[in-house]
Amino acid sequence: MIICPVMKTYLEIRAGEKALALVQEEGLRPERIAAFAGPAGGPKWFVSVGFDRALIRSEFLRTAGRRILLAGASAGAWRCLAMACKDPLEAYEKLRIAYSRNVFTASDTPATVSKALDGNVRSFLGLNDEGFILNHPCFDLAVHTVRAQSIAASDSKILQGMGLLLSAMLNLFSSKAMGIFYERVVFFSGPVKPIFLNHSFQGRSAPLTEDNLQSVALATGSLPFIVSGVTDIPHAPEGVYRDGGLRDYQLNECYSRKEDGLTLFFHYQERIVPGWFDKKLGWRRPSRETLSNVVQIYPGQAFLDLLPDKRLPDRNDFVEFVHNPNERIRRWDTVSELSEILGQEFMECVESGSIKKRVKPM
Repeated sequence: MIICPVMKTYLEIRAGEKALALVQEEGLRPERIAAFAGPAGGPKWFVSVGFDRALIRSEFLRTAGRRILLAGASAGAWRCLAMACKDPLEAYEKLRIAYSRNVFTASDTPATVSKALDGNVRSFLGLNDEGFILNHPCFDLAVHTVRAQSIAASDSKILQGMGLLLSAMLNLFSSKAMGIFYERVVFFSGPVKPIFLNHSFQGRSAPLTEDNLQSVALATGSLPFIVSGVTDIPHAPEGVYRDGGLRDYQLNECYSRKEDGLTLFFHYQERIVPGWFDKKLGWRRPSRETLSNVVQIYPGQAFLDLLPDKRLPDRNDFVEFVHNPNERIRRWDTVSELSEILGQEFMECVESGSIKKRVKPM
């Protein structure tokens, strides 16, 4: 394992208006955390490995004294599901290994990619974990998906491509208009429905159950055109379900509505992009209300300089290293190992109280 001593600061810490005032006054106290959010973004999530492991080892979230919502889409949702397993460290490592060891070639189809991702899900989400997650003593889940409609639900790549193009055009005017092709559906667990779903949430919700958890976990990462959709999930509206990141890419909801309830958000970059189609729309960002109680943690340039090619892992690495998958795996493993620095630094900031001075406004 590659462990570098924390000789300088590698983390950036920012907070929304309400969160900033709280953290500057009292630091980041576990009892203030009401939600943990995980962004989508493909293999970029490997930079979060050390941070997530630090949370698990320290039981930082479990000591909050309140139920905490773990929310996300795609890889962000997988992180949350692994953290909610009976043995979260073991589950998290199984997820990391399974995802990074995927090898795809030009001969792969959406069906074969879907089979590989289903194997990833089953590798860390065992049958013994399902009941534990659904009755977790501390955590509730909110897993974002979309229900594809009209031509977006087709198996035809041509029709799916048309659906994506039309969605991108509609999104230029309003992200809500994308509901014509991609309806938001959030699957949740816990004794009560998450509070954000009871307010102005634009979409549907359905319960997570033992007979749909695996399907939901696969659906949330099933990117159109690349992965087959998941059809007719039990206890949910009929249809084809795809990657939740299309509508909820990084952070798009106010997961905590309590005045003193903070959302902890480890991200891989400074900019927060609401939906997948917003990536190239520099003016599109989450609402002020969504960000108000968010504490955002992300790697700074000093950390990025340590990484292979000084950049984060990317989905395009599957193509770039298609003839040398071992090199891709080595690079991704290096990022995971180096990310331990970020977890160490975060816990030191919290325990020492130095986070009070280091936090900056969003």
